[in-house]
Amino acid sequence: MYESYFDDDVDYTSEAVLERAYALGVASVCDTPGSEEYERLKANSPDAYDESILELAYEEGRARALSLEADDEPDEEIWERLVEQELGDISGDDDAGTDTPADGLPEALSKSPLSDGPPESLSLPSFLRR
Repeated sequence: MYESYFDDDVDYTSEAVLERAYALGVASVCDTPGSEEYERLKANSPDAYDESILELAYEEGRARALSLEADDEPDEEIWERLVEQELGDISGDDDAGTDTPADGLPEALSKSPLSDGPPESLSLPSFLRR
């Protein structure tokens, strides 16, 4: 499952490393464990902090998969639910299906449109005037 979902890239972003570690944790329950790949990811960690975060991602994937396995879910459904749906498309087309403005900011952070009302609605309230 893991091999068919992830390619054999050598260079990863830090987010991709965490996604791979999470998926390896899920695969260790559903499929054959990819211990060589996991050890390679750990060996490429720049420091102990990054390595511990990687281990946490692996353990999180493993724990969630074990939880679903205890509910008698089939391995393919566990993989689909935890990796394919949670991680989504790994091709890098993050904005392919989303409605984000051209500036890339979410709606809550974008500039609000000016009020269509009279300008006095934009002035100071009376209790702030002298």
